Amino acid sequence: MTQPIRIVVIDPHPIFRQGVIRTIGRSDCMKFVGEGTTAEDARRLASETEPDIVILDIAIRSGRTVVADVVKRGIKCVVLTTLDDVLSVSNALAAGANGYILKGASGLELIGALKAIHGGEPYVTAELAARLLIGGSLVPKRVAKVQAALTYREQQLLEHITKGHTNQEIANKLGLTVGTIKVYLTHLFKKMRVRNRLEAAIAARDETP
Repeated sequence: MTQPIRIVVIDPHPIFRQGVIRTIGRSDCMKFVGEGTTAEDARRLASETEPDIVILDIAIRSGRTVVADVVKRGIKCVVLTTLDDVLSVSNALAAGANGYILKGASGLELIGALKAIHGGEPYVTAELAARLLIGGSLVPKRVAKVQAALTYREQQLLEHITKGHTNQEIANKLGLTVGTIKVYLTHLFKKMRVRNRLEAAIAARDETP
């Protein structure tokens, strides 16, 4: 039997925090393992409960730093916040956040995002992702220019990524397995010096004359 996704929730607002916990509790594939209000709570619970994902509001004191601390432990970190400006999103992604979701998201969107993130896919609320792609001067500085020419297959993958296609959709269109697509993407991201498909799409946009 597949083990449930272990989740810690860090948010300074008790009513909102309890709402997130109840949402998690309604999913059979997730398990709530701890809650807190501060960066110190996040670090302590990351150590004590060994969660798969820490959900936190980056607006807490030292929020960006604790995102980086959590990710360094090999734990995925999802920002759930009201901060919807491009700079906040870019800073969170630069710190290593695996997801950035606005607090207005539905419970269904939150659960879907957490499943995707646990499976290795980054997630950013659609409207914020669009802003990053349109106004990308504030993307993380470590998103670098492509240093080497891409192969034809890599160019195909990059085109699909910029269109927002999932691994399964790309596999179906190219007649390959999802496993093969993941291998190709790993090589593509390494060549582009990016961490995920969102950064790849932003870098691709910046490379376009």
